[in-house]
Amino acid sequence: MSNDLLCSCHRLRRAGRAVTRLYERALDGSGVTISQFAVLAALGEGHARSVSELARLLGSDRTTMTRTLERLLAAGLLREDPGEDQREHRVMLTDAGRTAFADAVVCWRRAEGTLNRAMGPERLALLWQLLEEAETATRSFDPSRAARKAREAR
Repeated sequence: MSNDLLCSCHRLRRAGRAVTRLYERALDGSGVTISQFAVLAALGEGHARSVSELARLLGSDRTTMTRTLERLLAAGLLREDPGEDQREHRVMLTDAGRTAFADAVVCWRRAEGTLNRAMGPERLALLWQLLEEAETATRSFDPSRAARKAREAR
């Protein structure tokens, strides 16, 4: 491909990095990153969740989620409780975690407001819809079938 800007993956990743920078700058000084903020938000309802639940909910893999949780546990923002069996551990917010989340929400709202003002609520709603459609479209991809078709095309 001569122009990688015509690649949907590249464009989504580039936009994703730019949006992440906006939120990271807004959260700077709050003590949490945007990835950690998402975990705190997912636990903010007071429910203990397993690593697998959080990974599924936030669209992450278990390994990445485990690293994020380890940092939050070390910072005292989460506590770990045994699950229903010995293999499962559930995490929930500590009092410090609830405080950190409440403080970070103020910073997060600045970034959210910036994006909302820049794009407008209607365009932002459209973006959310298109992102959901793109995510759904990827679920139908069968890598083994794609590889087979590529071999057959040669």
